[in-house]
Amino acid sequence: MRTVGKIAVVSALLLTAAALLLWIRTADRGTGTDSAGSAGLKGWVDFTLPDTGGERVSLNRFIGKKPVLLVFWATWCPRCNESVPVINQWQTEPPARDSLQILAVDFMENREKVQDYIREKGVAFPVLLDRSGSVAREYRVVGIPTYVLIDRNGEVAYRGHDLPEISRYVK
Repeated sequence: MRTVGKIAVVSALLLTAAALLLWIRTADRGTGTDSAGSAGLKGWVDFTLPDTGGERVSLNRFIGKKPVLLVFWATWCPRCNESVPVINQWQTEPPARDSLQILAVDFMENREKVQDYIREKGVAFPVLLDRSGSVAREYRVVGIPTYVLIDRNGEVAYRGHDLPEISRYVK
């Protein structure tokens, strides 16, 4: 009888913890800032990474000109793959094409694998290679995809695992 009681208590605690985690993840959804403050990231952190062609790209060259969407992702990530058509559309069609800078930051994969993926899937947006994961750590990325939208003023306007409502930030 005691074992059954202990199992029931542990089960109840696990269910409560799971419900709390789900509530935390979804509580602010739709506000546009669902986890920007909770991750402790107050503003943007500059970085320079190579793109898939070897050219070095620095974030600071885009800040202040238009919003920048950082997309932390990997080729093996199913949710990342699902978002490629939407991000491609933002990259190629107005109004986002002209008023949003997209920089995908691939997490710790080799150049050849990423280049093959880009060709195969028709990726239209710039992809940078974070081979060591240092930029992901600077941005406190826990799980991919993670989207970080830096507004025109250099403030983190959105941070989350779902694509942001981009129309709020582009004109």
